Amino acid sequence: MKKLLTISFALFALNAANAQTLTSKKGEAYLPEKGDWAIGFNANNLFRYVGNAFNGNTNNAAPSLTNWVSNSIVGKKFTTANTAYRVVANIGFGTETETDEQSSNTNKYTESGFDVSLGLGKEWRRGKTRLQGYYGADVLLNVNSSSNKETNTNSTSTSFKERKDKDGLGFGIGVNGFLGAEYFIFPKISIGAQYQYGLTVSMQGAGELTTTPWTGAATTSKGSRTSSIGLGNVGVASMNLTLHF
Repeated sequence: MKKLLTISFALFALNAANAQTLTSKKGEAYLPEKGDWAIGFNANNLFRYVGNAFNGNTNNAAPSLTNWVSNSIVGKKFTTANTAYRVVANIGFGTETETDEQSSNTNKYTESGFDVSLGLGKEWRRGKTRLQGYYGADVLLNVNSSSNKETNTNSTSTSFKERKDKDGLGFGIGVNGFLGAEYFIFPKISIGAQYQYGLTVSMQGAGELTTTPWTGAATTSKGSRTSSIGLGNVGVASMNLTLHF
């Protein structure tokens, strides 16, 4: 929060120090216009790099909120200079394998999964200078699943040869309100930060645990289905870099 306030004061100071011309010396408009497209990125790593470059401290970090929205790409289509439709996307797939070799046994651990999140929303903007405020809401959908597998090579060290724990398919839906501000440092290029508050409903399908012994047939046990509903806390979603074209 302290870092966010420091950045906000810096933006206000920069805003007051400039003459607030809304076109560059080349005649390029600073602010978005009707018909413009935009794409926004999480800029936390950029701020961390700049901070490191100035003071040599490798631990600089911009504020962030542990939420999939933080690392999403946001696309916008401006229907007027002050309103835009938004598309939010975050698609992740991954697998990781670790091998633990001992004198009499080798354990192999594999984790894999995917997490796909998509959203649609609308944004409204305020302000007549290069410092712009914005607010709006997104409707969000999420689908995810993951699994873990452990394989052993020594029958005397464990009671199983292979064990696989697979989560059920997860599904979530939410409405996320946001409020933020950004400053146009160059024509159609802005940096900013936003707060968010969201209501989410999620369901997780029944998982299953399959155990393969050293002798005999594999056995599978089913888990239970779960569901939850939550109201998110206010927090800084991210520092953002947005390009308009």
